[in-house]
Amino acid sequence: MARAVVFYRNMNLGHRNSPVRQVLERVLEEAGAESARSFQTNGTVLVEAADPRAVADRAAAGLQAACGYREVAFVRPFQQLVAILDREPFAGLTDERTYRETFTFLDDAPEFGAPLPWTNKRGDLEIISVADGVALSLVRDIGGRTGDPTSELEARLGVPATTRTLGTIQRLVKAYR
Repeated sequence: MARAVVFYRNMNLGHRNSPVRQVLERVLEEAGAESARSFQTNGTVLVEAADPRAVADRAAAGLQAACGYREVAFVRPFQQLVAILDREPFAGLTDERTYRETFTFLDDAPEFGAPLPWTNKRGDLEIISVADGVALSLVRDIGGRTGDPTSELEARLGVPATTRTLGTIQRLVKAYR
């Protein structure tokens, strides 16, 4: 049995075209998950299954039928998140302008096409790494404006993405480690 996390793009539990928690978990279990535990309300779900990717793929039709949800699901091994956190990738990189540290999940992304770390023109987003379907970024507050890693990466790479804060990933790993 593999433990993985499914990160749904643009899912807000209970909102229009998004399921409620019980429906999300039930659909994943009906799709073959041994267990599915929704974490927070942003479409982050811990799944235990023989093949978590296949479960997420099969669940897509059930989510569409249940509530009209039609977005992308990104599946990452739980241990990948643990390993990233254990590296402390943001250590020494934050400063008084740091608004938050983020993890952005994407699949089938081409090469970033610029040396990393990379900062956007406004200076409110610094992408520090992109590897194995996870981009790590620092969102900066520049004059009351903050960067958007999801939009920046989707525009630059031409693939869908979804972002979670470092705090979300830390709480998830702490809860299920």
